[in-house]
Formats: sequence, C-alpha cells, structure tokens
Amino acid sequence: MERLLDADAVLRYLLEDVQEQADIVARSIELGAEVTVEVLAECVYVLSGVYRASRSDIAESLRILLDEVTCRRKRVATTALGLYSASSLDFVDCVLAAEVAEGGREVLTFDKKLQGLLGRFV
Repeated sequence: MERLLDADAVLRYLLEDVQEQADIVARSIELGAEVTVEVLAECVYVLSGVYRASRSDIAESLRILLDEVTCRRKRVATTALGLYSASSLDFVDCVLAAEVAEGGREVLTFDKKLQGLLGRFV
C-alpha cells in the first residue's frame, strides 16, 4: 500500500525534534513514501509561522525532501519553492504560478501581486 506523509510527519523528519518519529518517517521514505503539494503548503506555513524559518531555508529544506520522496507534482512543487524563495507571495500563490509555468494552465485572480507574477509566464 502506498504511504502518504502528512505535514506532522514531514516536520518531525525535517526538524528531528522527536528522533523516534523522525526515524520512522525516514524508514517510510526509504520505502517510497509520497508527499503532496498540499502537505508541502502546510509545512511552509508551519515552518514560517511557528518556527520563523526564512523563506530560503524553507525552500532549501523542502527541495531536499523532494529529492528523497515521491511527489506526483514534483516539477510544480520545485518551481513553486523557487518562486516562494524569491518573492514575498504566499506559497499557494506560488503553486498557482508554477501550475501556469509548468502546465500552461490559466489562473483567474484579482490579486495584483499574483497577476504580476503570472505575467512572467504567459
């Protein structure tokens, strides 16, 4: 059975603050565990809001994680992390922009900052 990691599992793994749980997650990753873009978004919000990690540190940590786990939308996630690190936009806005950049999709938004970012990809 495929195993999905939730945000709490990813955070334990990244932070290694509960070593026993971090080890369990590491074993799951070795067996092919998967992370979704939605879980990455939750991790971004926790790491920035609770742990006050910098945008660049968050992006770097999650990019490393993406090299270790399965992610069905890896290109979108990686692009979104790059945009997040280089901007002041929310991560979900960066995911939307990444969807445009990677898949040629269109986003309807009234958010001026997001429209500016999206303009780079059309």
